[in-house]
Amino acid sequence: MLQKVSLGVKDINNYRMLLDSELIDEVEALARDLKGLRLCHINSTPFGGGVAELLFSYIPMVRGLGIHADWQVIRGDLRFFAITKSLHNALQGAEYPLLDQQTKRTYLTNNQQNAQELDPNYDVFVINDPQPAALRHFCDGINAKWIWRCHIDSSEPDKDTWQFLRPHVEEHDAAIFTMEKFVPSDLSGPRIAIIPPAIDPLSTKNMPLPKAEVCRTMIDNLGLDRNRPLIIQVSRFDLWKDPFGVIEVYKLAREKVPGLQLALVGSMANDDPEGWELYAAIHNEADKYEDVHVFSNLNGVGNMEVNAFQ
Repeated sequence: MLQKVSLGVKDINNYRMLLDSELIDEVEALARDLKGLRLCHINSTPFGGGVAELLFSYIPMVRGLGIHADWQVIRGDLRFFAITKSLHNALQGAEYPLLDQQTKRTYLTNNQQNAQELDPNYDVFVINDPQPAALRHFCDGINAKWIWRCHIDSSEPDKDTWQFLRPHVEEHDAAIFTMEKFVPSDLSGPRIAIIPPAIDPLSTKNMPLPKAEVCRTMIDNLGLDRNRPLIIQVSRFDLWKDPFGVIEVYKLAREKVPGLQLALVGSMANDDPEGWELYAAIHNEADKYEDVHVFSNLNGVGNMEVNAFQ
């Protein structure tokens, strides 16, 4: 069986203080029609990225609405995740010259192996991003609806990569994109929906902290000077987030802002081998500057610390 992420239940009524009550009532009414539905989200990591953060809040909320919802994670070795990272980059427009037949076989074989471990007892499967995009191809015997959720800008994908992935995406019953312009122009077959992501204002990363002293203590413990100006980037350690560009901006800004500090705050995920190399490269660059700091879940900086930075 695939790894199931252990989560609890959230009461949507806790959000009434933040939303119009009519909106909460509408969501509850829609959910009543789906009571008894079995929903399964599938992605490639239980921590470290935006998809995991979304699901960490979303699944408990759906459960609180009376829908049976689970989150499961595919398995793979370093070779597989190196390939899927390249596919991920290529969907955003990067070239992928190494997409040969052996690479394709490795990707498809891993998806097939994960499909064999998939619990078929769900009514709807939501497949997140390119890593598990071929699962549907190997699950013809499962009587369920399949949705592919693309969390990245795939408006101008690498041609060969999209030609390889598109048939697998088109096997789904529906596809969800963040923005209309992210939908590839030649995608046909699945029903298309546009659903922008959102933050959870009651999550540990975003909820109000009870005392300012808590924030001050956490920042002090990280070795930053609260009495000097600070620039922060919060993101995954990913070239698409342009961390080196941020450092260049910092270098320009400090010429006019004496004592300026920079904190690059991110997280590492187990489905991103490229991220570890980039993390080391960022550290090497940051070490050239006394007031550039790199923080991550590897040195104890988690959601609460990010909240304090904010």
